[in-house]
Amino acid sequence: MPSGTALDYALKLLGYRANTDKELREKLKNKKYPPEEIEQALEKLTKIGLVDDEKFAANYVRDKLSISRRGPRRIYFELIKRGVAREIADQATKAVNLDEELETARTLLRSRARQWASLDSLARKRRAIGLLSRRGFSSSILSRLLKEKGYHVWAPDCP
Repeated sequence: MPSGTALDYALKLLGYRANTDKELREKLKNKKYPPEEIEQALEKLTKIGLVDDEKFAANYVRDKLSISRRGPRRIYFELIKRGVAREIADQATKAVNLDEELETARTLLRSRARQWASLDSLARKRRAIGLLSRRGFSSSILSRLLKEKGYHVWAPDCP
């Protein structure tokens, strides 16, 4: 049996970063805390607002979109993997507006401009499509960017 209570350990974990209910439950279970104690700790933390999957999802979407430059589709699956309910993940990712998603995709492509400068336009297009697809951007964003600026959007001299 571990030293300290499940609540103390959960608070310690939350001091490092936000966790979903599922993540905390698994970490406490791995530390061999009794199931009743885990349940009580999580209820208490949920009641005071330290464990809130909806808030976690909203913050996660905002951070991954702006900092990691990932698209909503990929973020959705990352939230599911972290134990957020599908409805909550869906709601959080649908809160991303199209302009914000489009600007994130543009920024991501601009960051690759120097690397791709020596490539022909077809190779740039192919790499851009692959990159944006892997990052979870929708096909409508892809086609809009391609139509909007053509293949030259990724040349270093473009704004």
